[in-house]
Amino acid sequence: MSTTFPFTIPRRLALSTGLKLIEWARRPEATADPMTVSANVRRLSDLRRLAHAEATAEQREHDVDRYLSEVRQIL
Repeated sequence: MSTTFPFTIPRRLALSTGLKLIEWARRPEATADPMTVSANVRRLSDLRRLAHAEATAEQREHDVDRYLSEVRQIL
């Protein structure tokens, strides 16, 4: 058995604890202004709504093109 074995676990524990403390120290600042948070939520909601509207319009155009391509063959 190695003589360094009993010391590796405390070293690993100290290293992981130190890394967690560094992560905690580098965390982003908490936003104190609730208006900023609600404005961000509202903006993201608007972006999601616009993305959904664009996807719906694109799907509608695709469906119309597909329908017309099948109808032209019949006529």
